[in-house]
Amino acid sequence: MNSRITCRRVVWFAVGLSFICGMPWSTPTASGQVIFDDEFDGTHGNVAFHPGGVVDVTSYRAPFGGTTGDDFVGRTNFGFTLPQDGVATAAPGSTDGKVAVLNLNTYNPNAAGTTFLGTDLISKRNYAVGGGFSMTTRMRLQAGTPAGIVAAPFLYDVQRENPVGTPVRDEIDHEILTNNAQSAAPDNTLTNVWNDGNFASAGAPVAISNPSGFDVTQFHDYRVDWSPTNVKWYIDNTLVRTETSVVPNDPMRAHINVWAPDSSFAAAYNASLQPSATSPGATYKVEVDRMQISRTNTTVSNNLLADPSFENFSSAGPDGTGGWQLFNNASYASGEVVPQDGFNALKVFGPFQGSTNASGAFQNVPATAGQQFEGTVYAYSPSFDSISGTQNYTNITLSFVNAAGQVIGSVNFSPGTNEKNTPIFDGRDPNMVAAQDQWIPYSVDAVAPDGTAFVRESLFFIQLYPGNTNKGGAVWFDNASLVSLTGQAVALLGDYNGNGVVDMADYVLWRNGGPLQNDPTPGVVDSSDYTFWRAHFGNTSGSGAGLGSAAVPEPCSWLLAMFGAAFVAAKRRRS
Repeated sequence: MNSRITCRRVVWFAVGLSFICGMPWSTPTASGQVIFDDEFDGTHGNVAFHPGGVVDVTSYRAPFGGTTGDDFVGRTNFGFTLPQDGVATAAPGSTDGKVAVLNLNTYNPNAAGTTFLGTDLISKRNYAVGGGFSMTTRMRLQAGTPAGIVAAPFLYDVQRENPVGTPVRDEIDHEILTNNAQSAAPDNTLTNVWNDGNFASAGAPVAISNPSGFDVTQFHDYRVDWSPTNVKWYIDNTLVRTETSVVPNDPMRAHINVWAPDSSFAAAYNASLQPSATSPGATYKVEVDRMQISRTNTTVSNNLLADPSFENFSSAGPDGTGGWQLFNNASYASGEVVPQDGFNALKVFGPFQGSTNASGAFQNVPATAGQQFEGTVYAYSPSFDSISGTQNYTNITLSFVNAAGQVIGSVNFSPGTNEKNTPIFDGRDPNMVAAQDQWIPYSVDAVAPDGTAFVRESLFFIQLYPGNTNKGGAVWFDNASLVSLTGQAVALLGDYNGNGVVDMADYVLWRNGGPLQNDPTPGVVDSSDYTFWRAHFGNTSGSGAGLGSAAVPEPCSWLLAMFGAAFVAAKRRRS
């Protein structure tokens, strides 16, 4: 038999296996440094952080609309109500039998008969991609949920200060549409992604047919792996989509929500699902068992700040280089509260200037465009000088400064804008009292834009006017840090063409004699390179599988054996 025909048949046989077994044949679980993990059993962080049995108030917030009704998605108003956690679930498959419960109510007291009242759970901190980022959310919809509802774990944030001044969004969605769950077809999910997308754009949506027997009323792990070059969606460690064309590059916050869309979201809308005009209406529930966030392939620098514990006031320069530059009512203090570490802390309170303004401190550190930074600080709000019930609040901000000293971009910037970004302590938050009298860390991530000469970490106490009738209170800061996050290029051994996955294209390249990238045995292209490729078939970059081995699932092992036999036969005929 002609050897070229035989080789083609072997290749096409192997390509056929990819459709029989699925691509890739093995999907390794993401590994790396876990930076957040909540099992929603009512004990995360500190039991005191769960007033009334809600989720950890130091880690999460709800939208700020509250009863004013200014936070909307589709036909749904998100109120300033955190979901309960530590709730027992009757469904099998949870990690510990306890869940957080997110509600969608058909009766909305803010607009009865017009809109629904939904839940949006938002992480107080945001996350840069670093070298790789992974978020896994284990959740389910309760049985009996009607069509017309969306439940989603997702990453999202708005870039408010882009060069043309138009807000744009970065977003990665994994949406469960109950329309699909109610249809005759197997349950499936919708994935979507935006990078600097405008709010009229449809993003890059793809409807996914999920693993056999998939049921949205059962617990599943919905995972997103985000790297600088791609986004991957998994369900129960099965890869369901890879996106390389649209990849977000800005830090995002973690969300979980449940809501009812309007007719503009045709795939999810159901005209028969309508808001209730009278109380109590109906309530539909989503149970969230766990959220875990980790980083991969990322190097974290040492602390870049001078005087991070506020021990040496004299080190500050007039522009915030070499130390902290204090402004308005901010001072180094060792009394009143016990510092989190060291001998001093930074005390701040309102400037009392009759208009919205801030007190605090900032520090500039040299930086270049494209660098990723994470700023962290511990904060303390005392009950003896509380801001609870006021419109005062605090936050940590990262800004970027050009060589002329002008701020050209920032994340979490609030003074003078009345923007409701993620605050550390917020007097407008009814749950804030639970977080008083303890040192609590808060973080913010940001990416330096073009023209950056310095990154500036600012610690703000914001005093809002008008309408702030109780303007008192103070907050302390201590143990600040600023680090850079650097992605590490990790060779995916066996990925002979460098496309980020060990797949059939690598076999074809090996069969043709190379040249081979990411070769575990550089030099002669021989049978050992085939053996390594076979053992690592299906490994992907950004999943912690660059140097590891992955087992081929049993259902395809006999097919791979046949492929191996065909390969041997082809070699013999060729020789």
